[in-house]
Amino acid sequence: MITESYCWKKPLLTGAKVIRKYMDAENTTDAQFAQIEREIFIGFYSIRKLLEATAKVSAETRDMKIALKWYPKRLGQPIVDWYNRNEFWELYDLEQPVKETRDLLYVAHRMVHSFIFTLSGDGDGHGAFFTSERDKESRLNFLNTEEIIHVFEVVGNDYPSGFKLWRDPHTGEMKWSVPPKQAVD
Repeated sequence: MITESYCWKKPLLTGAKVIRKYMDAENTTDAQFAQIEREIFIGFYSIRKLLEATAKVSAETRDMKIALKWYPKRLGQPIVDWYNRNEFWELYDLEQPVKETRDLLYVAHRMVHSFIFTLSGDGDGHGAFFTSERDKESRLNFLNTEEIIHVFEVVGNDYPSGFKLWRDPHTGEMKWSVPPKQAVD
């Protein structure tokens, strides 16, 4: 249970700065590269926890759509397992990207449960390739650096002004909602 979201959101903003600083650098050290991996993985874990917590992010953030690409698994390739997952360029057709948008929770779940997670680049720049145990036989996702940073900054700066609680009269279950963000003049 997350009681104080600031303690989860501030590291997202710090992580965004680290990713921005090192991800596209020419001479990234092994330690910096590992720090980027950690920031992305732990950041998406934090995002998932914030999305699943009561009233810690706005409805707009909860419903946020993420632009990503995915690559289909090549026909005739063996199953993706622990021995070959580091050879993803052979397993998936990186020449056939499919662009799509997915909700934030989908991306966070896939990052947290990644079977393949590696930092690299595609034709559009640097980012993270990832797929989950569930999806590994059909697709490899790619999320670019700018989108990762954008997500971290949106979630890290989202502080809802309150929330409403009520008990469902039919089921007895507690329900909640967060008011829409207020427009800033």
